[in-house]
Amino acid sequence: MLRNKLLSTACALLLSAISLSAETWKFASEEAKKDVQDIYAQEFAKVVKEESNGKIKVRIYYYGQLGGENDIVELTSNGSINFVSVGTGHLGSYVPEVQAISIPYVLTNNEDAAYEVLTTSKTIYNDLAPKFDKANLKLLSMISEGEMAWGANKPIRSPEDFAGFKIRTFTSTIPVETYKAFGAVPTPLSWGEVYSSLQLGTVDGMVNPMYFIYNAKWHMVQKYIMFPGQQPYIGTISTNAKWYAKQSPEKQAIIKKAIESANKAAFIYQKRINKENTAKMLEENKELKIIKLTDSEKARFKELSKSLHGTFLDVVANTYPDAKKEQAKKEAKNILDNLITEVKDAESRH
Repeated sequence: MLRNKLLSTACALLLSAISLSAETWKFASEEAKKDVQDIYAQEFAKVVKEESNGKIKVRIYYYGQLGGENDIVELTSNGSINFVSVGTGHLGSYVPEVQAISIPYVLTNNEDAAYEVLTTSKTIYNDLAPKFDKANLKLLSMISEGEMAWGANKPIRSPEDFAGFKIRTFTSTIPVETYKAFGAVPTPLSWGEVYSSLQLGTVDGMVNPMYFIYNAKWHMVQKYIMFPGQQPYIGTISTNAKWYAKQSPEKQAIIKKAIESANKAAFIYQKRINKENTAKMLEENKELKIIKLTDSEKARFKELSKSLHGTFLDVVANTYPDAKKEQAKKEAKNILDNLITEVKDAESRH
């Protein structure tokens, strides 16, 4: 009897040890291998493994393995996976306030200033981050993946050039309303559908950072790339809030260290890969022309973007019950105004 009891205890301890050594955290990305979010996830996984002495491993899932962008946010929200990286343009239906970052000309294309704001902003991490709680998400970080460029088969230099132009956008309200304001016909699509849609003419163009356009081969079905100085593409990294709260202080410290290291790795990588992939595009598609809008051309789009500030406040307010609408709008305005101030201050330092 005693022998059996000792054997059972030993087995239980062994299984417990095996379970500890085999702990796996699931990290889902909206992007593919060698994209910026992959570099982020790979560095995150490496640091977690090192800091846990191999007791915790991170399994990375790429675009399509667990569904589209909205699917992986939902899977993180319900606790099926632990971490998710996805652009702000796909988070609006979960955290409407995050769309402040999707408004054109709010953020900066000054890369060092953007990095400072996205990793240290009091507005983002003290005021915006708590809004993720309603979706059972905890915001861990934000990263820039490079300046957003327009793709088209004709030059686009003015709102008039956008007339009747079907442009692929992200699924949140502000990206859609942006291109309505610019005079285009926004068409929300998951990125896996974009190449064939451009090829078939279902959409006329798209908007994305250069490294991503190249990796998705969209430059092969577009003749012009325009830089409107509009905004960088912003990726968010979040975890399941309830799961995170249950983790020990030691594990939370591991996550924090992995996030900090991944932030730096992704920042260095995106600067290099955007430059390299732009050169590759021009080499592979000899007909491709790159246009940088002049300051006066940008000014017209910047002026049109101002109407989106009010749209943003209305979008946020409409997701709350009547009794909370005004307070929600006030808080959203503070987030937007303070973010704009932080960006200007960061630009002055860089």
